[in-house]
Amino acid sequence: MVLGLAAGAAGYFALRSLEPRDDAERLQGVWRLAPNGRETRLPVTARITGDRWVYLVGEQEQKRYRLTLRPEANPKELDLTLLGPDDQPSAFVLRGIYAFSDGTARVVVAPNPSPRPTAFDAPDGPPVWVLERP
Repeated sequence: MVLGLAAGAAGYFALRSLEPRDDAERLQGVWRLAPNGRETRLPVTARITGDRWVYLVGEQEQKRYRLTLRPEANPKELDLTLLGPDDQPSAFVLRGIYAFSDGTARVVVAPNPSPRPTAFDAPDGPPVWVLERP
């Protein structure tokens, strides 16, 4: 019986260690993007690896950004700084907010110097991107 409890505890902690520890880990991987939750003509995906956010349309890489998260903000904030061909940051920054819900992520951004969005449901605000795992 003790052996069974020990094996169960080891299994629990092994599975628990696979769960993302923070928002940066939760965002890692490939996401399908849909503006306002609707499909687009060409598949748009985001590949997030470390602090790099790469937009792909079809299979073609379009833009690369450096991702900065501020999960302690309310709502949670993110910045996407456009990277040049030499991987150096440019002055172009998308400032936005994000939230997780039921296996999806929602993101809304506005280009600097526009103010950072503060809500996902602003009637005259920028579109909300719904990110889903493919």
